[in-house]
Amino acid sequence: MRRFALGLLVVLSLSSAARAWTSDELMDTFDARDLTPTEIRFLQAAMAIKNTYVGMIDGKWGARSTQALQAFIRKRDLDLDLENLPNIAPVLLALDTITIFADEGWSRYHFDFADLSFLSPGETMSSSVSANGLSLDFNDSVSSLAISLTSGDVDRTVAFHRYALDNAVSAPYTVRKDAVIITSARVTGGKTLYVRSDKITSREWSTILVSASDRDAGRMAVVTGSILPHRGGDLDLPKGGELYTGLMAFLEDMKNSDSVAEGPTPDQGTVAARPPSAPEESTQGTGTGFAVSPNGMILTNNHVAGNCSKITVDGSPATVIGKDEAFDLALVQVAGVTDLPSVTFAERPAPLNADVTVAGYPLTGLLGGLNVTRGSVTSVKGLGGDGSTMQISAPVQPGNSGGPVVDAHGQVVGVVVSKLDAKVVQDEIGDIPQNVNFAIRGEIAKLFLYQNGVTPETSDLTEQVALEDLGRRLKDVTHLITCD
Repeated sequence: MRRFALGLLVVLSLSSAARAWTSDELMDTFDARDLTPTEIRFLQAAMAIKNTYVGMIDGKWGARSTQALQAFIRKRDLDLDLENLPNIAPVLLALDTITIFADEGWSRYHFDFADLSFLSPGETMSSSVSANGLSLDFNDSVSSLAISLTSGDVDRTVAFHRYALDNAVSAPYTVRKDAVIITSARVTGGKTLYVRSDKITSREWSTILVSASDRDAGRMAVVTGSILPHRGGDLDLPKGGELYTGLMAFLEDMKNSDSVAEGPTPDQGTVAARPPSAPEESTQGTGTGFAVSPNGMILTNNHVAGNCSKITVDGSPATVIGKDEAFDLALVQVAGVTDLPSVTFAERPAPLNADVTVAGYPLTGLLGGLNVTRGSVTSVKGLGGDGSTMQISAPVQPGNSGGPVVDAHGQVVGVVVSKLDAKVVQDEIGDIPQNVNFAIRGEIAKLFLYQNGVTPETSDLTEQVALEDLGRRLKDVTHLITCD
C-alpha cells in the first residue's frame, strides 16, 4: 500500500491574534471570542479526538463546543468551575492533544477528482485503490478507522445510502438536500457507518464512506466533522495567538513552580549540585545528549548546551540550532554526519511503574565511558505536579543531564533533566531522599523537535529488548557533550 505523506499538523505560523493570554490570565473566565476561527478549529478537533465532541469542525464556537469542553474537564477530573470555565481549560485540552495530532500527522487532504477534503492521520494511514478500481480506500494502522472515496451517478450514490439504511441496527441520522446527502447509522459488527455524498455536476456525485468501531469514535468524529466539498483550513496553532501563548505560559509556570535547588548553569552540565571541582584553569563542563536523526541532530538539555561559547559532541565541533528555556531542551547539530544511529520515541507516555533505563556520561572526571542505570517511573508527574516532567528512580549523577530515558522496548520516553538536592531536603525535613530524579516527558521532547524542524521517529513495539542488547543500542545513540 502507498503511504500518504501529509505535512506536520502543528503549523506554528507567524500569524497572531490581537492579544495573548499571560500566566496571570489563565484563571480568568474563558471567552471563545478571544480566539480566532483557526484556534477554535484546533480545539474542536481536539475535543473530537478526546471523544467529547461530535459536530462540524468549522471554527464557530457554540453551545455544543462549550458542552464538549466541559465534558473533557469532567473526564480529566480537573478541579475547575464548569459553569465559568477558565482560560486554562482550553490550554489543558491543547496540551493533552497537540502531540497526538503531531505524532499521527493529522492534516487536511484534498482530492481533486471529488473536490472534497477532510482531516486524516497521514502518519498512520495507508491508501490503496479498490479491486474494481472505482474507489480510493484508506485504512488506519492503529485503529479501526476506514475511509473510502468514490464518485458516480445518482443510482450508484443512492445505493451507498441504501446500504447504510438496510444495515442500520438503530435509528439512523439523515440529511437530504439538493446538493448533499448524509446517512449515519450504527450497523452490524458494532461499527458506525457515515456516508456523505456531494453533487459535483448535474449527473455526478462524490461519496465518502467513513467507518469505525466504538473505541475509535473520536478519530472518526475528527474525519466526519471536517469534511468539506472544497479545500479547507488545516489544523494550525498560530504562534502568538491566545491558545499558543497560554500554553507556553502554563508550561513556564510549571517550570517555575519547582522547589528544587536553583538549576546548574550551562557550563556545569549536571543534574544536581555542582560536580567535583575541576582544575581552576578549566571552565569546561560536560553533559549528555542523544541522536534524534541520522544527519547529526543531538537532543540535550538547554542548561547543558544552551549558552556555550564552544560545544563538541564526542570531540567533534557542533552548533546549537534550537533551544527552549521553559522546556530546558536544546538541539545540537554535528556537521557532515549522514548515517548516525538515532533513537526511536515511544508513541505513548510511559505508565506508572514502567521499567526505564537511563544512559549518560556522569562524573566524567571519575567514571569512564558510558554509564547505564535502571529504575522505574515512580510518578507520571514531576515535582509539585509538574506535567512536563516525570519522576524516575533510575540513579543519575552530575553529567547525566540530557541523556535518554528509554522503556523496556528501547524507545525513548524521556530526557534526564534534574535530581532532588539531597542536602537541601535533608536540611528541610531531616531525611535523605533516595533516587528522586526527574526527566522531561517524551511528549514534550517530541513537541520541541517538531518545533525545530525535526520529525522524531516513533514506534509502538510490544517485544522487550534483552538488557545486553539495550545497552549496546544506547551506546550507539548516546553522546558526550562538552561545553566551554
